[in-house]
Amino acid sequence: MADLSDVENALVGVVAQVFYPNGTAQSSALGAPVRIYRGWPSKPELETDLRAGAVNVSIYALNRERPVTRFQNNWRQLSGPTEPTLTLTVSGQTVTVGGTVAVPQNAAVIVNGASGYSYALQAIDTPTSIATALASLISADDPEASSSGPVITVPSATSLIGRVGTFGDSLRELKRQRRDIQIALWANTPLLRDQIASLLDPALAAMEFIALADGTVGRMVYVGSPHDDTVQKEILYRRNLIYSVEYGTTQTRTDAAIIVPIVDDFCGFSPITTSLVKSVVA
Repeated sequence: MADLSDVENALVGVVAQVFYPNGTAQSSALGAPVRIYRGWPSKPELETDLRAGAVNVSIYALNRERPVTRFQNNWRQLSGPTEPTLTLTVSGQTVTVGGTVAVPQNAAVIVNGASGYSYALQAIDTPTSIATALASLISADDPEASSSGPVITVPSATSLIGRVGTFGDSLRELKRQRRDIQIALWANTPLLRDQIASLLDPALAAMEFIALADGTVGRMVYVGSPHDDTVQKEILYRRNLIYSVEYGTTQTRTDAAIIVPIVDDFCGFSPITTSLVKSVVA
């Protein structure tokens, strides 16, 4: 879910890319060391940094928040199912389990277009154990079904279909808020402070949206840029870049791909119209 901490962390990352485009092991674009962090600075640490010529950039959420919820909290797909690593290869009246076992995945065999048998893979599974589980499910309806190693045999089958399904993620927005975030620039001279702002302000102003960890984005709007010279006797000059970030608080869930569809007798979307999706978890 997207939280205020996700917004602050995303801004830390953006600011870091502005000042260290070649990586933090290289010199900063400013020429002076730059410390970038969430929260309000510790006074002793700040004073030590400034006297050493280092710049501080702090990301701090102000106590100005407005609820702006206006969307229905319907689920929507965030990411589709991944490519299966397991394979089910059909040849006549046999199904061979192959590929690589990885979880979560579901394996299913559909017999004669009517009965579906699905098995949820476990971390300890092998192709042979998967074949054994599926054959056991099928044999409850067809006693002739059996397995040998990774091969399932259904002698009475007129058709067999093997399917493997993985999982995707869905997301819904529960509420939405707009929060003012202060990016404070701390320097030991007004010239250095202005140089910091001239690098960072255009980069932030050019960003209409900021990507968040849950896969959503926050809308960024410029609010203001006050500066503070009242503590210059302490060799401290500050300028604040304030942006409003609108973001949603979200909830995610994991969804399994449908590999054995079930429809009732009044629908015509699938040949599987009799009962019969059986599943087992070891």
